[in-house]
Amino acid sequence: MATVSAHKELKFFTLEQAADMLQVSKRTLHRLIQSKQMPGLKIGGQWRIRESEFKRWVEHNEKIVAS
Repeated sequence: MATVSAHKELKFFTLEQAADMLQVSKRTLHRLIQSKQMPGLKIGGQWRIRESEFKRWVEHNEKIVAS
């Protein structure tokens, strides 16, 4: 059942969910994705952010701010 375990690892956030976590507007988040400052992909006309990429992005940006 490798397919089932691989499926569990693929979790995505909507723009609204990710924006809420970052306490920014959806528009701001959309701009970050469009400018390739944040990873995102369009699925069926809607933007999604992979949970693992989102966490990596946050951790990377925390390090930049702390420097």
